[in-house]
Amino acid sequence: MNRTRIGILAFVALCIWAAWPKGQNAAPPRPLLIKAALKDANDPVIILGDSIVERATLPRSICGRPVINAGIAGSTTASGLDAMLIKALGSKQAAMIVTSIGVNDAAIPLSAESYKTNYLTLLSALKTATSRLAVVSVTPIEVGPTQPDQAKSVAIDSYNSVLPAIAQDAKATLLTVPHMPAKHTVDGLHLNADSYVIWNKALLGSIEAVLCTAK
Repeated sequence: MNRTRIGILAFVALCIWAAWPKGQNAAPPRPLLIKAALKDANDPVIILGDSIVERATLPRSICGRPVINAGIAGSTTASGLDAMLIKALGSKQAAMIVTSIGVNDAAIPLSAESYKTNYLTLLSALKTATSRLAVVSVTPIEVGPTQPDQAKSVAIDSYNSVLPAIAQDAKATLLTVPHMPAKHTVDGLHLNADSYVIWNKALLGSIEAVLCTAK
């Protein structure tokens, strides 16, 4: 190997080192953590989504199948979650892939039609990795004096109105989260502990209804 190639490799390594978070509490990027979790997981149930999913406390298994939290903060329907997950799975198939996404689309805000188009593209790609798909209704945000983002709330309502059609077109199960109490977030966006109890019960109960009775 000549000096030029050595220099190039050293420069690339330095760039990677510089970009990687430093410090005792630094963690690898979420896609790498998801890939590592999937490495030894056979026939997994994958919950894919944004920070609502990432912050959720999920059981280790459902119906004897490992549960993988594949939430990545900031994700939208156009973030390439399908490519990330399919690459992480490799040749494996998932028992079920559940998607919960939309809050960050509403921050743009993306129109309901564009949301539907993006979501169907995402689900179409995910079909190659599982025979069972499910989509979760988007949790509402809190709108008030300290959270005045009415436009985002309206966008989320419009997304939930088209989710039944999205689920039908993608041949996916629609998992509807029940009505949340008035004060259901910690910051206007992310769920508080009591609301996660509601969210988890709806999500996991629906997954069990599909998987635990599957032949």
